[in-house]
Amino acid sequence: MAGTLTVYLVNKAGDLEGMFDETKRRACAAALQGYFSTIINGVAAFGGVSVTWEGKVGQPKPRDFVCYLLTTAKESIAASKATGDVTLGPAGSTLFSTAEQAVICEVYMRQVVQGGVQRGNATPDAEWVVANCILHELGHALLDAKPPIVAEVHRLKGGSILRDTDGRPLTERDRPSDADYRAFQTGFGRPGAGAKPYAGAMPT
Repeated sequence: MAGTLTVYLVNKAGDLEGMFDETKRRACAAALQGYFSTIINGVAAFGGVSVTWEGKVGQPKPRDFVCYLLTTAKESIAASKATGDVTLGPAGSTLFSTAEQAVICEVYMRQVVQGGVQRGNATPDAEWVVANCILHELGHALLDAKPPIVAEVHRLKGGSILRDTDGRPLTERDRPSDADYRAFQTGFGRPGAGAKPYAGAMPT
């Protein structure tokens, strides 16, 4: 029987001086709902998708996603769980924690929404760029955070969201390409792909 894919968004960044308020958060969730609705059309295991800001620590299932929205990389959960040196991405990071046996996904909101400046202006249509950054990190979680690697996100041919973003950051204008959608569908179709999401920093 086909199940529901749940994407849990955990906001630890507040509303960024009103620049990512409840309206923006709802719009961000709606954008991700649209992306994943297209993805699961090609995945027999899922009959529906839910994107929520209301998740609790005990709720995520092994094939669900959890992404933490942090103010800056200084609050990195991934870095706090790393056993060695770790290089964080400029806008977000994904790390498989061997200690937790789970994958940690996080996005650094001030960098994405305010250009890294506390009193900076909000990115136009910030809900879209945040959704794109979340989708990028979740791509890592599914495809290359731990063996077996299905596809290297930064080397995906034809990728629009799943691509090397270090020199060319994601913007509010980007949308998933067919290659992005196929990569997710392939990842979900591989039993050994992906990793259990880290839920330890979710609300209790």
